[in-house]
Amino acid sequence: MNSTNSSKKIVNPQSPKVMSSLKKSFRNWSTRLLSSGLILALLTPLTSLLPANHAYADNWTAAVNGIEAVYDGVASLESIIQLENQQTQTLRKQNNNRLQTVNTKIKDMDKAKLASLKTTVTQTEQKYASLFTDYAELGKQAATARKQKNTKKAEVISLKRNKMKAEVTAARTEIKQKKAALTQARKETAARKKNVKEALAPVQTVKKQITAENKTISTYKKSRSSARKSYHAAVKKGDAISAAAYLTVVYNKLGAIHASQQKIYGYEQQITTIIKAAESRL
Repeated sequence: MNSTNSSKKIVNPQSPKVMSSLKKSFRNWSTRLLSSGLILALLTPLTSLLPANHAYADNWTAAVNGIEAVYDGVASLESIIQLENQQTQTLRKQNNNRLQTVNTKIKDMDKAKLASLKTTVTQTEQKYASLFTDYAELGKQAATARKQKNTKKAEVISLKRNKMKAEVTAARTEIKQKKAALTQARKETAARKKNVKEALAPVQTVKKQITAENKTISTYKKSRSSARKSYHAAVKKGDAISAAAYLTVVYNKLGAIHASQQKIYGYEQQITTIIKAAESRL
């Protein structure tokens, strides 16, 4: 019951033909197991399979025959689980790469455009900096002259300042407009980013479901490992009935792992769909 030997037969783990062949083999073994009255007995609770005094002879021979069937079913399931795990890992890697790319695009969204608008604001402010400085200085001088009651000087300075007023007003309007354009662009970019992030939000919920399913698989694996050890111990003792019962537990746990892995693969497919929806909003 070594999965290594069976896995060597898989030439291309990603080939649909390989998976189809393995699943067909698994269905054949499942049919064989379920159609056998002896194997149905093995699928009953373990406690009923381990009576205080085993009745050997016919029961022992039947158990050996059952082990042969279950053994092949175990090998088939192990190969399928290995392949499914590889497929899930491949899809997960693709999802993570695409998710990283989307997050990077969100972060860099309109980066060049916003930088250009910000530069324009800075350059415009610098362009009129000396004008504003001169205008402010004339205002201070006029105020000082008025405090000194030098009406003539105050009026001359006011004339110069008032002549600049239209130009200063126009400069301020231009700067205000460019700042408004930058602010509006930032708002629009923020809204676009939010829209994409909202589309990606369900990914975290699905990932939590994957985490929960992985915990379930870990529990199944512990039970499988324990049953496998008991199976080997029973084989060493020559106890075919107990070995058959424990091997059936191994088979059942592998079936549970297989079902959980299919759920996880389905979750990864959901993530793929979610990412595609988010990409369409970029």
